[in-house]
Amino acid sequence: MSSQNGDRQRSIPAWKTLGVGGTAGLASCVLLQPMDLLKTRMQQERTVGQAPLSAMKRLVRAYKSVVDTSGYRGLWRGTVPTIARNVPGVAAYFYTLNQLRWFVAKWQIPMLSIRGATNASLSGQTSTMARLSNTGNILTGAITRVSIGLVLNPISIVKARFESNHFTQDAYPTLWTSFRTLYKDGGLKGLFRGFSATALRDAPYAGLYLALYEQHKTWLGRLSRTGTGSWWVVSTSGLCAGTLATILTHPFDILKTRLQTTPAHLLHSTANGQMKLSLFATARHILSSDGWQAFCDGLGLRCARKAASSMIGWSIFEIGHRWVSIT
Repeated sequence: MSSQNGDRQRSIPAWKTLGVGGTAGLASCVLLQPMDLLKTRMQQERTVGQAPLSAMKRLVRAYKSVVDTSGYRGLWRGTVPTIARNVPGVAAYFYTLNQLRWFVAKWQIPMLSIRGATNASLSGQTSTMARLSNTGNILTGAITRVSIGLVLNPISIVKARFESNHFTQDAYPTLWTSFRTLYKDGGLKGLFRGFSATALRDAPYAGLYLALYEQHKTWLGRLSRTGTGSWWVVSTSGLCAGTLATILTHPFDILKTRLQTTPAHLLHSTANGQMKLSLFATARHILSSDGWQAFCDGLGLRCARKAASSMIGWSIFEIGHRWVSIT
């Protein structure tokens, strides 16, 4: 039975897996973009000379600023680069993760694979992907997420700047002109600005998320006796895993946002006069100017966004992937 189900999983055309993953990414982009935009605004450089505000007051201030300036449509500013990054990115992530897990399970790599669980069952009782150990979940999730993040880093920078009020809409009118501006300002290295912080955020996030997601599905499946393939088990597992992994990796999200949205004239100057903004220099600057509390900026909003995104994305992928496997 396991072999037959494995053959069915392996025979699913790549375009179907990519299509389901892309659909999951598109749904998250359109529904949750306002959360991304407000999170970016909250994580920017704090206003100098003003008394510290609570997280809720800063969120309300950011919301009012966007609506007063651009109307309610302004909450969806940055949707185009978000879709350009997330739709192919999520599709590539799910496809690559699915293939990588299948190969790891097939080759029975020590500490990563589970003996006798070469392929996932598609009977609705388990995940649609190959089952691995917790170590295998962490490693395959981290490798996949960081690899996709490296390729899509230029679009991530453009997305952050579309959402930031440090850059006017005229400065970044289209995706193409945005890439040209990035390259003009920082050369090839400028297209990968902030990737170190992104990798430090994404590697543990993706690894922890996948391990927590699979573990929660097992626990909830046993508790409910409905199996790990039911809609509510998949959705709840995605929500819980997304929240926990987000909390543990949030400081690196702050660093990524600061690195990618700090205007050139605010970069640190080195001894030879060149402008530079490093990961450690940014962390020191945040601590000295804003205090450790700044590393919690936007945490609640990011938790809500990630939890909702995980619930939507994984529900669509798991259920959609199971559906296309039998059609």
